Amino acid sequence: MTKKIAVIAGASGLIGRRIADQLMTDGGWNVIGLARRGQTRSGMQWLAVDLADRVDVDAKLSGLQATHIFYAARYDHPVEGKTEDVETNTRMLKNLVAVIEAGGALEHVHALHGSKWYGHQLGPVKLPLEEDKSARSPNDNYYFEQDAFLRAHSAGKAWGYSSSRPHAFCDPAVDLPRSIGLVIAVYAAVQRELGLPLDFPGNATGYQAHTQFTDLGVLARAIVWMATEPRCRNQAFNVVNGDNPRWCEIWRQYAGWFGMQEGTPRTIKLADYMADKGPVWDAVVKKHSLKAPPLDKVALWAYGDYQFRPDWDVFSSMQKARTLGFNEHLDSFTMFSRQFENYRREKIIP
Repeated sequence: MTKKIAVIAGASGLIGRRIADQLMTDGGWNVIGLARRGQTRSGMQWLAVDLADRVDVDAKLSGLQATHIFYAARYDHPVEGKTEDVETNTRMLKNLVAVIEAGGALEHVHALHGSKWYGHQLGPVKLPLEEDKSARSPNDNYYFEQDAFLRAHSAGKAWGYSSSRPHAFCDPAVDLPRSIGLVIAVYAAVQRELGLPLDFPGNATGYQAHTQFTDLGVLARAIVWMATEPRCRNQAFNVVNGDNPRWCEIWRQYAGWFGMQEGTPRTIKLADYMADKGPVWDAVVKKHSLKAPPLDKVALWAYGDYQFRPDWDVFSSMQKARTLGFNEHLDSFTMFSRQFENYRREKIIP
């Protein structure tokens, strides 16, 4: 059987890695990872390319007869939660599609987007968030320009596209700090070393709000499903675990896992609160012979502030994907437990 050829843009990132894992597990794929800096990994090919530079894209990728593009790249973004570069992120996708399309084998392009499509990060929105019913966010977002490009450029073509909208993606990896699991686990270790309870770094209203998460294994399987299921052609899908816990409910479970007293909501910014806790973390690392990086490198505290700041409910409907046959569901605390266990095995936390 002729193998399909998958190009993964952003293959060195967390989501790109999991897409590659899934494709290699499924079999029937030749997997090519794209990143600006060279990488090596068994079972797949790597190409170093700057997608923002059309000359470099032409030089590195011309003649490549890929059947599928999995686009999980994004231009280096500024402060967490701020508007990202719309023009550059859109140009990167356009450059890649143009060159791969010229190869003549393209069947599908999948673009990774997110639930910020709906503007939930700006304030309360009408729930549930539904792909074809909910209003689009009023702010600028490169998702919208990428979607408009794919919609227009694929019209009348042999290839189609899809996009995914995850929320608060979660993964057991320990080497990339933009991870809510690492934020929680390292914060817990510091609080415990100080003899303090596991206080919630947000306000009392937010502590009662419903939230949601996306396991990256679930997301990768959903993305491959979208790219290979004909009924998903030219459509967007929410991808979340499927539960919708209140922060107070899952926070109580975190405290239990770490053997700590559940604290109370405290309106703090982790980026500020953790700024002087480096010596405390160093003491934890030394005491438990950990292999963790310094406190300002192990977790992205501003990402935690972004996740804990909303004091309103967020809920993405999975009905559209369920109707077409994607039925995965994952309890979010079970997911976090697996992540925390991996951090402990990797000697990132005690």
